[in-house]
Amino acid sequence: MTTTKTAETEAPATKTVAEQVSELAEKAVILPLGASLVVRDDLNSVLRKLSKKYGTSAGLEKELTRYEKRGARARKGFEKQVRAQRTRIERGVTARRKDFEKRSSAATARASEVFSQHTV
Repeated sequence: MTTTKTAETEAPATKTVAEQVSELAEKAVILPLGASLVVRDDLNSVLRKLSKKYGTSAGLEKELTRYEKRGARARKGFEKQVRAQRTRIERGVTARRKDFEKRSSAATARASEVFSQHTV
């Protein structure tokens, strides 16, 4: 059984050079235009939001208060971290100092013992 190709299964006809150039020229114009329209829409959206937030003195005051509270929270958190780190360091130093003093006392006692044996 042999099959024959119909018009539907054949590859589409290739485009002429003029059609290809025309499509490329169209894309070269349409792409930047579309991109600039998207940017314009995004900018308008941002400007509307900013105008809504800062357009009145009450809105500006509200945002400044919000920023102040957020800054105070951040400062308090940072200070808490610094205090905790300082406590950890102080405890480590104290433990090392005690260990050093203990070893130093033991070394001094041993040195005294050795020295006293040699002088006798």
